[in-house]
Amino acid sequence: MAITMGLAEAKNNFSRVTAEVNRTGRPVTVMKNNKPWVTINPAATQSGADRDAVDVAIDFMDEYADVFQELAK
Repeated sequence: MAITMGLAEAKNNFSRVTAEVNRTGRPVTVMKNNKPWVTINPAATQSGADRDAVDVAIDFMDEYADVFQELAK
């Protein structure tokens, strides 16, 4: 699942966004005027063997967030 956000949101939450990119290894595309502007990538990505169970669970929950939201109703 691609992560995108507006320029203002990325600017206002830059530390949080970069920490999340570093933690998950997943890039974030920043949009300006509804067009891709820049991509924030981690400096080094983790290999599959280095990821722990928490990261795998978070990725799973992110991928199926819409299903979890529907079940929560």
